[in-house]
Amino acid sequence: MLTRARDDVGRPALLLLLLLALAPLVVTGVSDQGILVVAMIYAVGAVGLDVLTGYSGQFSFGQFVYFAIGAYVMAAVRVHAHWPWVPAIIAGVLAAALVAAVIGSLFVRLRFFGSAVGTFFLGAVAVDLISGARLSHWTGGSNGLAVLPVTIGANSLSQGDWLYYTVWIALAISVALCLRYTKVRAGMAARVVKENEVVAAVLGVRVFREKVRAQALAGAVAGLGGCMLALDVGYLSPDTFGISQSIELFAIVAVGGTGSIVGPVLGAIFFFSLVNGFASTSASASQLLFSLVVLAVVVLFNRGLYDLVEQGVRKLLALRGKGTPAAGPAEDGAVPAAQAPAPGEDCGPAVLAEVRPREEPAVPQGPPLLVLEGIGVDFGGVRALGGVDLSVARGEVHAIIGPNGAGKTTLLNCISGIQPATGQVVLDGDDVTGLPVSVRRARGISRTFQHPSLVADLTARQNVEVGAYATHDGSALLEMAGLPGTRRRDRVARERAVAALELLDFPRSRWDVHAGELTMGEQKHIDIARALANEPELLLLDEPTAGLGEEEIGAVAGAIEGVRRAGVTVLVIAHHVGFVRRIADRCTVLDFGRVLTSGTAADVLTDEQVVDVFVGAGGKS
Repeated sequence: MLTRARDDVGRPALLLLLLLALAPLVVTGVSDQGILVVAMIYAVGAVGLDVLTGYSGQFSFGQFVYFAIGAYVMAAVRVHAHWPWVPAIIAGVLAAALVAAVIGSLFVRLRFFGSAVGTFFLGAVAVDLISGARLSHWTGGSNGLAVLPVTIGANSLSQGDWLYYTVWIALAISVALCLRYTKVRAGMAARVVKENEVVAAVLGVRVFREKVRAQALAGAVAGLGGCMLALDVGYLSPDTFGISQSIELFAIVAVGGTGSIVGPVLGAIFFFSLVNGFASTSASASQLLFSLVVLAVVVLFNRGLYDLVEQGVRKLLALRGKGTPAAGPAEDGAVPAAQAPAPGEDCGPAVLAEVRPREEPAVPQGPPLLVLEGIGVDFGGVRALGGVDLSVARGEVHAIIGPNGAGKTTLLNCISGIQPATGQVVLDGDDVTGLPVSVRRARGISRTFQHPSLVADLTARQNVEVGAYATHDGSALLEMAGLPGTRRRDRVARERAVAALELLDFPRSRWDVHAGELTMGEQKHIDIARALANEPELLLLDEPTAGLGEEEIGAVAGAIEGVRRAGVTVLVIAHHVGFVRRIADRCTVLDFGRVLTSGTAADVLTDEQVVDVFVGAGGKS
């Protein structure tokens, strides 16, 4: 289910909505139009569920609960409080969003299985509440609740073309809102959370809050779908909002294709067309045939109908373009993606063997930027770090070396706030020991990881932009509104991202390539650029050369030298001795969680004890 989430679906969504708007000109039968109405109603909620699943990586098997909340609140306030229909719909949507946020806050901390089971039984609880005596004054209990007719002049919105286009407008609003969400800062942050929650936290994303915001949006959209369902059926019964409807909604998203916004709309049309196609057969045969067809679609086209349609269109365009003349040379020096240079080709000298180590390391000026005192970490009785003391001067490149299992990555986790530890972490004179990850980032600590957790379905530049935001606080609604302050902040983020990419000499021809299509060396560069984009004081690099060849290692070394020239202090974990000789001013050697020695790179790397422990344990010369 966690397939690639797409950005470029605006035009397909507009085309599909246009086709649905014109459908009544072709589909003139009352029953056929009724099928499209029901399909669009389910599609409203399915689009929100796609945001939840495809873009933020969360699962819900009880989403029809929010349909029920939207429908019942809209109908109840009209019957009992005599509200006009427009405020009643708004109340239904807001109520669904609020309940989704509250319930979501309980489930988002659970792993997939716990969340799936919890949301599944949520549907049963909702039906019990609706049909029980506690809320019967508002819901009508098991007897149900009549929906007052909605009219504009002499025209009823509960039947005919007026109903069709009312539901179409609701679908268009849902698609527009969800598309907009995927492109603003909150939506980008949710996609990082889907990829890796730890990395998201290091980038300043408040993981819990972003998950709840996605839940609230999905709930609000489902509430709107419930209001449309109330207009269509005219009478609300607890049986209308059972567990089976939630499963159908999830199946629609799966069949249509997650992470596409358009896919769930296609899935809903396919789903209810299929239901109507089997309506003439017996109930048991209809259910069996329907299940077999849906299962076949899910198995054969596991990326969904949207991906199938997308591939078909690409093949048609490719066949159509076979007879056209070959394209000439790329303009303005652009390099085709397939022939793009490796990162090292644009980053100066690449082969470490040809580069001499720095002869005179920089002399630290003023008080140190980072001071660690007695940092200790235990994992189930195993001492990972045993009282590490470390000082990093402002503006230097300080390398942490040592054999595997020495505690190097654990030390970086303690500095960035990922791993709780005993002792004290002091940054620029301030004790940050008890501060969470996001606050430490705001204080000027950024880091990378040994395995770059980039969002594969975002471009290289978009990945860097996510790290360029000074904070991920703020209102998602205001971001989606595109107010001047939001646009100004986004422009600053883009400028920071461009500056970071240019500082690392990352080829412009690769800026708009999806991260999943980049080489490992390029991904390492983007990971560093993403950490740099926040303009940190201290940059923590966790084995930036792991898995790279000599030329790529040289490219990373060149990038770090550029970072140092920009005035950023760097603390880097490395295994490659030649790489350390080139970039490091000073080195600290860890062994079994303790500091073995510390000093200038030249002195440390020629120390006999270090050679025995580090080089003898697998270091490269």
